[in-house]
Amino acid sequence: MQSILDFQATVLSTTGYGLALTAVITMFWLRNRGERAFLYFCAAGASVSLGGVFSLLPIGLPPWPQLVFNNLLWMLFHPLALCGIRHLNGKSPRVWQSLLLVAAGMAAYLQAGPADMGQRTIAVCLVYLVAWLLAARELWPGHSRIAGAGRKMALAVSLLYALLALARLVHAIWTGNVYDAHSMSFSMLSSLGMHWLSFSFILCALYICYERALEQTQHQASHDGLTNLLNQRGFRELAEAACRRAWRERKPLALLLLDVDHFKSINDRHGHQFGDLVLQQLAACLRAQARAGDIVGRYGGEEFVMLLPRTGLQDAHAVAQRILRAVDALRPQPAAAAPPLSISVSIGVASTSQQPYDGLSSLFRAADSQLYRAKRNGRNRIELAEGQYAVGNFSRA
Repeated sequence: MQSILDFQATVLSTTGYGLALTAVITMFWLRNRGERAFLYFCAAGASVSLGGVFSLLPIGLPPWPQLVFNNLLWMLFHPLALCGIRHLNGKSPRVWQSLLLVAAGMAAYLQAGPADMGQRTIAVCLVYLVAWLLAARELWPGHSRIAGAGRKMALAVSLLYALLALARLVHAIWTGNVYDAHSMSFSMLSSLGMHWLSFSFILCALYICYERALEQTQHQASHDGLTNLLNQRGFRELAEAACRRAWRERKPLALLLLDVDHFKSINDRHGHQFGDLVLQQLAACLRAQARAGDIVGRYGGEEFVMLLPRTGLQDAHAVAQRILRAVDALRPQPAAAAPPLSISVSIGVASTSQQPYDGLSSLFRAADSQLYRAKRNGRNRIELAEGQYAVGNFSRA
């Protein structure tokens, strides 16, 4: 029993595990330096782990200064973890406010002095309680942009940390400065609990880093690097699922296939860099015109595709008309001194409201056929499948 509750051995083992996990998080950050939250988690893990190391190994300081130094390192862990969570949520880390919280806690700790253990415990536990309640708020469902199991685990650790800090705070207020054997036993066990929870949070941070890296890899595999729209693979995966849902619910859906008119001449006259700018502006235009639930992708080259769930042919025609007007308003500029360029698109439209297509491929072929028809009939126009009629050339304002 004594070996299980040995304080130094437990702190040493937990510190070793924490350092190993911190090293892995550091590797995640080195591979993706744009994700600053990983850097905060690295600093937090290093802070609490070094605090554990220095609490066991003499560093040449007198007992009181070493105790102050160790508690400073432990105290820094909490606001640094909070900064990392806020950064993952897309918010300002509020580093200065976090440092002020630590400064206030350390000021109260120093004022208590080496003889008043109760006041020292109150000082540090107040910092812990505030930091982890704020962390739990950031991780609470509906308030957090962090997705996945890592957020749930981190929320559980935050709540447990806040609860343990509150229990230790209440115990310190109740006990005062008189620590008997039972009080010391509670203090030791609660300190071990905080070490375990610190290690658990580092593990949660590592898992969140893994989920973020996996999400980025999946995004890169399913999205076009130039326009950030779905690529052909990503579009097909979502579109196939939407088609199965539409056929199961017996709801119509429509597909729009778009192609930039005379794109080769744009590249030849103004260069591929300007051609890329045209594609990026068109992609942004399609995103702006897409409704909630619409699936938009770049199918290849200058060809784009939109799948419109719960949409019949005439509603799809209305969407296509809005896109023509929006594209007509685009004015990409080849160079600073050059006049803006007008661009246009041709659109082929097909919908299951007119004909029960047997799958996405047949719906795509129907829209593709209408796209080529729009090209043959003069471009800058919409052609609708099944209806056997065309919408005349879009007149520019």
